[in-house]
Amino acid sequence: MKPPDEAPTGVPHDGASGGSAERAVDGARAGLLDILIRFAEDAFAGANGLLEVKADRMRLSVRRTMIRVVLATGVALCASLWLGAAVLATLRGLCGWFTALGGGREWVGELCGGVLGLLLAAGAAALFLKLSARRELIRLEVKYERIRNKSGSSDERGIPPENGGGTARSRGSAGAAAHQRNGGTRG
Repeated sequence: MKPPDEAPTGVPHDGASGGSAERAVDGARAGLLDILIRFAEDAFAGANGLLEVKADRMRLSVRRTMIRVVLATGVALCASLWLGAAVLATLRGLCGWFTALGGGREWVGELCGGVLGLLLAAGAAALFLKLSARRELIRLEVKYERIRNKSGSSDERGIPPENGGGTARSRGSAGAAAHQRNGGTRG
């Protein structure tokens, strides 16, 4: 038998209101708090690591983009200089030819070469504008066809207006499809 001053585990012996039980609960709470604190620290460290990885990726992406832009600019500059030198050499040769045709008068050759250069530049600008307008027209045709296909049904798409297009009418007017199929006018 146990001496009276010792009580079974977890039960106070003298009727006190929870001395060792409160300590056990406080210990469990402290353990749970420690677990939660460690979890929060791990989550914060993981998030911090993830942010560092994302920041490093962003820096690399910006660096690669800058390198591509610099290289593309350099290539474009070299190509434009090369083409400019080729055009200049061609125009100089033509100026010499115009000079020979003009009886040795240099001003005639240079004048004809300058006019030819201006005509070439104007022709290139006109070609660029024409191609841009054509691309824009094609883009708009595709856009409007997509809108027409999305908004109208197949019965209404290919039907011309009954009044020759004189007045606007909504696609969903009452009796429009039935009226077209019957071929008559409403009275």
